[in-house]
Amino acid sequence: MADLHRQFSICCTQMFKQAETENPTKTLNNDPKSSEREKAMALILQQAGKSADEVAALATLDDADLSADHQFSGEAPTIASLFGPGKAREFKAGTFAPSKKVSEVMGNSLDFLMKHKTAGTLLDHQRMLFRDEVLNGLSEIGFFGLAIPEQYGGSGAKLGDLGPLLRALTFIHPDLAVMFEVHNFLGPVTPILDFGTDQQKEYFLPKMARGELLGSFALTEPGVGADPSKLSMTARLDGDQYVINGVKWPITNVIYGGVCILIVKLQGHDLPPGRDSGMIIFEVPKSDNETFRMKRNDLTAFDYLWNARFRLMDCPVPANCLLGEPSRGLAQAFSSLAKGRGGIGVNSAAKTFKLLAHVILDPESQRENNSAPELDNDANEPNGGGWTSFRSTFGKPIGSSRRIQTWIGRSACRGLAGRVLGDLCFRLAANGVRDETQGMVAKVYATKGLLETAINCYQIQGGRSVHTDERRKYTRGSIRGTLSESGMPKNPIENYIGENMHEFTIATVYEGPNPVLADVGAPNAMTRNLRNKFLEPIGVAELNGRFGLMPKMKFGWFVAKTYLSSLWGSGDLSGVDNLFPEKRRFIKNALKRNRVLGRRILMIIAKYQKSFIDQSFLLGDEGGVFDQLCHNLASMCFALSLGKPEAEYLKVAAALDLEATLRLKGRQCSPKLQTAWAEIGSLMMNRNSQLHRDLIADIQVADIPLDPRFVERYI
Repeated sequence: MADLHRQFSICCTQMFKQAETENPTKTLNNDPKSSEREKAMALILQQAGKSADEVAALATLDDADLSADHQFSGEAPTIASLFGPGKAREFKAGTFAPSKKVSEVMGNSLDFLMKHKTAGTLLDHQRMLFRDEVLNGLSEIGFFGLAIPEQYGGSGAKLGDLGPLLRALTFIHPDLAVMFEVHNFLGPVTPILDFGTDQQKEYFLPKMARGELLGSFALTEPGVGADPSKLSMTARLDGDQYVINGVKWPITNVIYGGVCILIVKLQGHDLPPGRDSGMIIFEVPKSDNETFRMKRNDLTAFDYLWNARFRLMDCPVPANCLLGEPSRGLAQAFSSLAKGRGGIGVNSAAKTFKLLAHVILDPESQRENNSAPELDNDANEPNGGGWTSFRSTFGKPIGSSRRIQTWIGRSACRGLAGRVLGDLCFRLAANGVRDETQGMVAKVYATKGLLETAINCYQIQGGRSVHTDERRKYTRGSIRGTLSESGMPKNPIENYIGENMHEFTIATVYEGPNPVLADVGAPNAMTRNLRNKFLEPIGVAELNGRFGLMPKMKFGWFVAKTYLSSLWGSGDLSGVDNLFPEKRRFIKNALKRNRVLGRRILMIIAKYQKSFIDQSFLLGDEGGVFDQLCHNLASMCFALSLGKPEAEYLKVAAALDLEATLRLKGRQCSPKLQTAWAEIGSLMMNRNSQLHRDLIADIQVADIPLDPRFVERYI
């Protein structure tokens, strides 16, 4: 993410004068249209040790970020709660309330997909894609038009209505959820709705609603991932068309005959460097030609989707396919990314529970007309019937181990909180609020929890986790001609956990790698308002040879007022429903902790001054302010989601509250927190508990070949 004003604060006049004397041409932006602010910031960045290339790149991204902010309304609730009395109701994820039409399309789509999954006709293993009849059937039901307004042939679903659908799609097949997200949130549905002309909407949206055009979004290029300021694909305006050259790689969901949103550098618009990005709607040809070449990537995740690299060579595209204004391409891309991060959180939470189901549940209990065999467990041992119940360690089921109970309980807490954070991200975006920090929290918190759960479940299964998934092996072997699918064993060993580690890991990378979001993007987002309002005027004053007394006094007064006011009061709880005592306490605790984090940000700025953004270990991940904020928002948002004081969910809320408190003290755990996690883990492994029934009981799991009750199937 962007970070123009990387190091600044209170710089002395002598430093500016020295910079002007030593290298006045390289320091200042030579564009005559450059504002005084830009000149000041270029000098400040140079004083912070940034090269000319870094200054240009940061300027490009920060300008795009600020432009993206202008496309939303309302103050980001996370930032408001850090530096003022935040309103708790703004962190409530809301409830699932789709229209009747949207509900019908969702229900029919899920029924249709489940029938195909049960019949084994969901996937085309030869082509490693979803079967054509599945995609055609979904098109007829209206699946691809769910998020498209009714006037364009869709169902008009609100963004906030789609979280439960994404969870259900993830359980059926995770690639379905990714397909839906890319088609709707990144592109092209959301960008066209947000920035398109009436003509563009009337032409493209009905086709996408009917499933005739499957959508994709192309920002990434070779060497251009976390730093999109280095875009190399160009679109040169030539009369009534653009001539496009360049490579995009890797791009998910881009298929022949689909439609793709390209983020490019525009030429021919007389735009200054760094502000020359554009967004273009590109109808992908139905086959390679002299101006277009595409090759599918062979991936270990998203492997039933078409993920490809493609090259455009003097490829003509009508000029009326420019989406939005020239120079706004990156800003519009950031806007779409802000709306899409909630989906990553929702998907990651669903995968977390699917992982837990595979170590806890007994597949025998899920077979028709076959009840699960009763296990000889005492009241203190797991009775889920799965791996944690039958795998014995020192005479007891492995699920009896406090360490295993702790792992499972911690994962359940992460999954529940991550799900709510993702839903909140959707609701904020649907209401036109860009809370960039909260979106990063939703993504980073849920994906880190998913990866942690995957590693723990891998260890719980032990040697079983490295066994080849024979079903996958034979189906893919038949594709490559090395094996015959007919030679598959009668009872093939399946391995969801070990064979899908890439699937769990990749979530920490796409839509912005976690370290980039946590150590660069989040510190930038958390401090942007302070920099713009208070620190830039100081730099501008000193650039002009003045002391800047007035802006410095304003900043000093803000720091003093914010610091003192944060020492009492816990925020605004008005408008929060069902405020039973425990819920009130957890929310008040979280709002207080946010004010503590706001104080820490101000103290970091004051101490490190122009280099404060570089203090990623203080502002970013692994114990920094952003890491602490992740756990605190997880605690608050989950508490807000509680409708009534149900005992088992209160245990989860209490554990999240305790962890957030410990994180602010620089501690990751305590005996009390481990005990709380262990109690929750025991409940997850108990068939009679509410958490077990609500979260994992209905998830389908594969046979367990090392279950001693059924080992004869495999030997």
